[in-house]
Amino acid sequence: MGAARRLGIQAKAREVRGIDRVVIRDGDAISAMLARLGAHDAVLVWEERRTRREVRGTANRLANFDDANLRRSARAAVAAGARVERAFEILGDEMPEHLREAGELRLAHKQASLEELGQLADPPLTKDAVAGRIRRLLATADKRAAELGVPDTEAGLSPDMLEL
Repeated sequence: MGAARRLGIQAKAREVRGIDRVVIRDGDAISAMLARLGAHDAVLVWEERRTRREVRGTANRLANFDDANLRRSARAAVAAGARVERAFEILGDEMPEHLREAGELRLAHKQASLEELGQLADPPLTKDAVAGRIRRLLATADKRAAELGVPDTEAGLSPDMLEL
């Protein structure tokens, strides 16, 4: 502990199973301590392993992030599909054709992203255009459901579908 303190390296003393140990948690501090002790080969091994761990950790974080986004996107698409089905039940034939087309695209491709739905449209639409049309379809159906006194488009969704 005294050597670490004199070298300006933050360390902690711990007793583990009756043995005193010095613990250095910061990776840079570990490298500095090894270098000051003259363990240059150990520094090279430490830095190589540390770099490998960091690269692996970054790759895992990115993979988990992408996976979570895909799951969230798919769940949102399925929930939107269920709401569109209910909107069609509520509105029947009382909806503009462009909203019907967006709704039919969502029903035909339940797990597709908005961007993918836009590419499938004829003529192709932007992601924002598809989202706007589906949003207007659902708002129109919810307004009509309120007028009729019937459950709205969210009535059939399970609680996990609403967690978006």
